[in-house]
Amino acid sequence: MGAEVRGIKQLRSDLRKFDPELKKQMDQQLKAAMIPIRDAARGFVPDVPPGLSRWTRPAKREPGAYRPFPRFDASAIRKGIVYRSGKNKANSNGFQALFYVANTSAAGAIYETAGRKSPNGQPWQGPVAGGGGDHDYSHSTNPDAGRHFVQYMPPLYGKDKQRGRLIFKAWEKDQGKATLGVIKAIDFAVRSFNQSRYGLAA
Repeated sequence: MGAEVRGIKQLRSDLRKFDPELKKQMDQQLKAAMIPIRDAARGFVPDVPPGLSRWTRPAKREPGAYRPFPRFDASAIRKGIVYRSGKNKANSNGFQALFYVANTSAAGAIYETAGRKSPNGQPWQGPVAGGGGDHDYSHSTNPDAGRHFVQYMPPLYGKDKQRGRLIFKAWEKDQGKATLGVIKAIDFAVRSFNQSRYGLAA
């Protein structure tokens, strides 16, 4: 979720070559517009997820079993919500973000999106002998674990695949201020670059 601005990659390349100081200024302004989203998202992380206090306990891993479910650690989740600049991994449509807020912890990503794809939790498959198993299925010993897990989660904010409880909630509650800040920073850089490089009126 965020602003889609076409040509920003070329703009940054031109600024890097011809006006590094203007590029630095633009990057600082973009960061200033995005940091409030990061900070708001961190503020939405509960110390203990209501109804899911067992999630905060360290998981035990049996020999040869699949990786245990990531433990909910509020401090680690908050620290894992970060602002980054530079190309991220392209999505299925080939789009890449140059400036973004990301949820980098495993537990944070789960809290952000649980129930988005399966409102009643992942379909249950049960433990797999020797560990492993399809990540799209629940391998808990409790067949009702997925539904119970999602049931106690707070609501998702946003639309369709762009929904979540932390970063996406921060975007929605921001009401477009960060997006406007991003657009203004890029517009200022474009006008300043054109004026200095080509003598065009700002």
